[in-house]
Amino acid sequence: MLTFSTFLHIIIMNLYVGVMYMKELNYKKIGERLRKLRKYMGLTQEQVAEILSVGRDAILRIEKGNRKIDLQELMNFSKLYNISMDELTMEEHTINSSDVAFARGFNELSEKDKKEIISLIEYKNILKSQNKDD
Repeated sequence: MLTFSTFLHIIIMNLYVGVMYMKELNYKKIGERLRKLRKYMGLTQEQVAEILSVGRDAILRIEKGNRKIDLQELMNFSKLYNISMDELTMEEHTINSSDVAFARGFNELSEKDKKEIISLIEYKNILKSQNKDD
């Protein structure tokens, strides 16, 4: 059975695809942005290729702007680099160095420490939402 969140996700993705086709994507700029993000995250092309289950050559061509990126690949890059698809495809974007530093530090933690930090973030978000309701 299709859940509401899955249904909503499908609708949003279909709308996004429509918007993507309405504007011409600059694959060179997207590739440059992906290369910068990869380097800021301290990843090699081989590591990204392995994580995304594509060949290193595909990553090389995408980063050079010589290969188009389909929606699923764009979503995968978005998740990998923790950046929205809009931020990947829009004309201007600056990379927040504190986010990159956090991501690097987080990736070096043990699984136990990562879970503890995620729990703390979830707790802080609950407190924040409760304060908004007051």
